[in-house]
Amino acid sequence: MLDNMKEIDKSDLVSEVKKYAEKKARFVVAVCNDLLDRFEITYFFNDTPGMNMSTLRTTIGKEEVLPSITGVYLTALLNENEIKELFGVKINDIAIDFGGHMLLAGDSPTLPMLKASPETAMKGSE
Repeated sequence: MLDNMKEIDKSDLVSEVKKYAEKKARFVVAVCNDLLDRFEITYFFNDTPGMNMSTLRTTIGKEEVLPSITGVYLTALLNENEIKELFGVKINDIAIDFGGHMLLAGDSPTLPMLKASPETAMKGSE
């Protein structure tokens, strides 16, 4: 577990992110971890330059929709587009949505970071 990490429900994501913005914390990065049956999204903030990093983590089902934080931190649009494009995470209301073509070319593999589902993984091992 990371130091300074707070686990939250996706319904609290935007309100929790606003608290960092009110403290003038910098949004650093958002990362996605594919846990086969769900996604774990972790947001990193720096509220003491050069010192502590704080994190928010939410876990969603693969068919759930995650709210965008670009209404609070516009710079998150790069990470949100990347997560959407590479993993297939459904993210609502990204300020600038590249529609799956920010990093991948038209002939690129679809959702290259998405792991196989547990059912698919089991069939492959038989």
